Amino acid sequence: MSPIAALPDTGDRGGSTSVEMALLWGVLLLLILAVVQVALLSYAGQLALTAAQDGLSSGRAYGTETVTDTAQRDAAGFLDRAAGTVLSDVTVTATVDDGQGLLTVRVTGTALSLVPGLPLAVTREAVGGLERPAP
Repeated sequence: MSPIAALPDTGDRGGSTSVEMALLWGVLLLLILAVVQVALLSYAGQLALTAAQDGLSSGRAYGTETVTDTAQRDAAGFLDRAAGTVLSDVTVTATVDDGQGLLTVRVTGTALSLVPGLPLAVTREAVGGLERPAP
């Protein structure tokens, strides 16, 4: 016989279930945080694209005297109404290519980030032809 007797297995795992659950919940919370961050980034991108399209549709209309100013004003106005804090540091630029008759409206900004210090840049662009009478 061995000098040390075998201890009977009482089924007591000494809190290992609690540790397992703490690790599982930590991973689950990180997964939820990642899903919410992706959703915020997608929403900010959609806001920027909609603003660019709104600016494009108002700037390209026939009879608009200052095409770029109208496009920038309407895109910025949409973002003021709809973006809130989801899209910040917004810059709206509008350029006209007279050679091809195209208006380009670009909206750039920073999406709301759940992780401090992680800037998430968003850039969307809408391009369309100017409505002008044919010569």
